[in-house]
Amino acid sequence: MKIKSEQQNLSLVKKLFREAKFNNILKCVHCGLCLDSCPTYRELGDEKDSPRGRLYLMRGLWEGEFELESSVIDPLNRCLDCRACESACPSGVPFGELLEKTRGIILENTKQSFKAKFLRYFFFKIVFCSTNLLIFISRMIKIYVASGFPKLFTKTFVGKLVPKSFVTKHYLIPNFSGESFKRIHAEKILPPFEKFEKDGNNLKLKKNILRVGLFSGCIMDVSESEIHYSTLELLRHSGCKVIVPSDQSCCGALHVHNGDRKTSSKLALENIAAFENRNLDAIITNAAGCGAQLKEYHHLLTQDDFVNQKKILSFENKIVDIMEFLFKYSDNLKNLEWHKDEYTVLYDSPCHLMHAQKVDTNPRKLLESLPGVRLVALEESEWCCGSAGIYNLTHPELSKAVLNRKTKSIIKALKENSNAKTILTGNPGCLYQIRAGIRLSNIDLRVLHPIVFLANRLKKNES
Repeated sequence: MKIKSEQQNLSLVKKLFREAKFNNILKCVHCGLCLDSCPTYRELGDEKDSPRGRLYLMRGLWEGEFELESSVIDPLNRCLDCRACESACPSGVPFGELLEKTRGIILENTKQSFKAKFLRYFFFKIVFCSTNLLIFISRMIKIYVASGFPKLFTKTFVGKLVPKSFVTKHYLIPNFSGESFKRIHAEKILPPFEKFEKDGNNLKLKKNILRVGLFSGCIMDVSESEIHYSTLELLRHSGCKVIVPSDQSCCGALHVHNGDRKTSSKLALENIAAFENRNLDAIITNAAGCGAQLKEYHHLLTQDDFVNQKKILSFENKIVDIMEFLFKYSDNLKNLEWHKDEYTVLYDSPCHLMHAQKVDTNPRKLLESLPGVRLVALEESEWCCGSAGIYNLTHPELSKAVLNRKTKSIIKALKENSNAKTILTGNPGCLYQIRAGIRLSNIDLRVLHPIVFLANRLKKNES
């Protein structure tokens, strides 16, 4: 009976993988060029914890040779999903897509503890999907930070009396605003600062003013508000009309990375509906992880209906990172007044901007074009910082090991550029993680989103 049960399980797993359109697994030729790009393989030195090893495990599940057991599942769950292996792969294996589909099958077909089920349901299906709850949590944490209690654990001897992971979590706390950016600006059409241009001695109304939507996210909607406001400011300075749809939702990236594809599919449909029929030229994101997810909704929404597929592709084609967008229309920024003092700034590339969205060169060029700015990329700028959504909470030790490597890279860059006081990274998760790393190492360095740095370099930030 046991043999029959195992055969049935293998048959079911194989069927699920076949239905998931998993044929791209065959692109892997096992060359191993991905190994040196993998953070977990570098830290653990185990083939199972490399991209090639994980592809072997996934192929075994797809072919019905492996069961969903811990020896197979654990290495797949330890992956950061940074997708650096995709940049290294000569065969074009879509590792992120394959891993996320696999995690979806694992979640739906394995037992979980009551605690794991409760936490997953509470955060993924309730908190991240509710603007009201996010506002409430944002306000509570803002009050907690203002009370001074976090400093009790991070700045005094009390921190030595509690687990290190508890202290690290306090360093990771975002700068919560206590309010929702999208609620404040809901459905307003925010015009460009400059509506007119010179025509000889006369002024005429500018033509071809771009109409863009701004994606606000979930955690980002109620924290690090300077990023959204800087984005809004630069868009309006570059001649755009900006709309912030009130009914947009979480992008669903955290859900997908953790296997909850059903909730993410629901959020995808909500976001597509929120931005369609608004006559937008582009949909702007300022979080690399969100942008990558928004561009890949077609992996979740596989309906055969042509109309829905057309809507999905139209939505995805309009998604663009704020730095990439501003570079494309950089001529609109040339007439602005910028600070011209010499300023050296460090730069770290977010994984999901560089490896998933394939965007890296143009944001750097835009920053380097600013008067007086000298941009210094970290030696291992393309390496993951260990944030990976909520990986620093679910795998704190491994995340810390990856972060330590990033911190050493920062220290080296500072030794070579002692006048640098700021490091830039274009993803909120990376910002939180790197900020925690430098605080833990007592490094005097600001961590900013590139768009905030751009806005700060403007001489006149008001219209």
